Amino acid sequence: MEKEPAGQSVPEDVRGPVGDQSSVITNSAERAAPEKGGRAGSNAGAKKRRWVGMGRQWRLVTLLLVLLLLGLSAGGMAVFLRYTDRSEFCLSCHVMEQPYERWYHSAHRLGATCSDCHVPHQNLASKLLGKGGDGMRHLYFFYTNQIPDPIKLSVHGKRIVQENCLRCHGTLMERVSQEDRRCWECHRSVPHGY
Repeated sequence: MEKEPAGQSVPEDVRGPVGDQSSVITNSAERAAPEKGGRAGSNAGAKKRRWVGMGRQWRLVTLLLVLLLLGLSAGGMAVFLRYTDRSEFCLSCHVMEQPYERWYHSAHRLGATCSDCHVPHQNLASKLLGKGGDGMRHLYFFYTNQIPDPIKLSVHGKRIVQENCLRCHGTLMERVSQEDRRCWECHRSVPHGY
C-alpha cells in the first residue's frame, strides 16, 4: 500500500489501478453502482467526454438553425414588403376604391405605386416605421368606423408625399419656387386629387 499525503486519506475502493488521486470518485452514487465488468465510476468520465464532444456539435447545429431562421425571416420580410408595396394591396380595403380608381386612370399608374408616394424612402428603417405606423392607424380607423370622408392627408403624410414628389420630379422643379407651396396645390388631380 502506498503512503497517502498528509490529511488526504482516500479509501482503497475508490482509488484507480495505481492508486493515483486523479481517478478518485467523489459521487457516492457512482461508487455504489459499478458497470458490468468494469470498476466503479468508469462510465462517468466517458459520459462527460461524450457530452463535451457533443457541445461542439450542438453549437454548430444551433448556429446553423439561428442562421436559417434569420435567413427565412429576412426572406419573409422581403416578400412581405414586396407584397404590401403593390397598389392592389391598398385596394384590399374597400374604402380605398375611389382613390385607387383615380390613381389607376392617371399616368402615375405606369411608374408609381401607392407606397412610392405615401411611404418614406430615406432608408429601410424609415420605410418600415412609416408603413407600420400608417398601417396600424388605418386599421384602427377602419375597425372603429372612423374613416374620414373624403380621406385626406395628415400633416405628417403631406410632408412625406411632398418629399416623394420631389424625389421623382426634383429636376423638373429646380426652376420653380417651392416656398410654402405643395405640389398638389397646382396639380390638384395628380394622381388622385379631390
